[in-house]
Amino acid sequence: MTFGISVATATAFFLALVRGTAFVFTSPPFTSSSIPFVARTAVAGGLAIGAIPVLAVEPLPTSTPGLVGALVAQAAAGALIGLVVQCFVGAVEGAGALVDQFSGLNLPPSIDPLSLEQEPVIAQLFGWVALVLLFSSGGVVLIARGFDASFRALGTTIPAHDVAALPAALASDALSFFAAAVEIAAPLVAVLFVAQVLLGLLAKTAPQANVLALGFPLQILLTLLVLGFAVAALPTDVINLAQRAVGQLFG
Repeated sequence: MTFGISVATATAFFLALVRGTAFVFTSPPFTSSSIPFVARTAVAGGLAIGAIPVLAVEPLPTSTPGLVGALVAQAAAGALIGLVVQCFVGAVEGAGALVDQFSGLNLPPSIDPLSLEQEPVIAQLFGWVALVLLFSSGGVVLIARGFDASFRALGTTIPAHDVAALPAALASDALSFFAAAVEIAAPLVAVLFVAQVLLGLLAKTAPQANVLALGFPLQILLTLLVLGFAVAALPTDVINLAQRAVGQLFG
């Protein structure tokens, strides 16, 4: 018993595999080092198999230069899609970094055991919570469905007008990233700022009180309290960011 695979099917699979590999290695949550390399490769292969019916009907390259150009285009498309998703989901870690700056604790950055990068403590906490929420809330499925839709929006080639519009799209994504980070961190920063103002007024009106000894534990308690409310609100923020990322890419 023999199985036959047409040249068009094999070509479509390898083109989709290149895009899927570039996407998986640049898009959260697959970029986490806690996910084994074999698992990420399997995810890329699964995404490629799902894209075969779409790419098999596209005009496929028939020459070596055309095939090399198509492979480069697929790698660039997958990496850019992953970076856009990383830009939006990374807003959660950016919000945590803003809270670190305004909390008044000024905790020193520590090494993240997953990314092996030096990050503020609260930013690490927000990043871990976002990673867990992406899996538990179905955000990973939403991102995978958006990636699958990319094969219908961008086939084996990338149109020239899409390449020309790339700088403006990346600038818009960067602006949206900062706006989303500020939007998530704004309530926490406002509460912590008001607390610091009140402590300053207390020190001005009652100089005999040891505000420094009183304010430090109060600041820690208030920070932990607002972090509890922030973590409870993160599921909605993570899903909204994933939807905005997929919507901006594919409508």
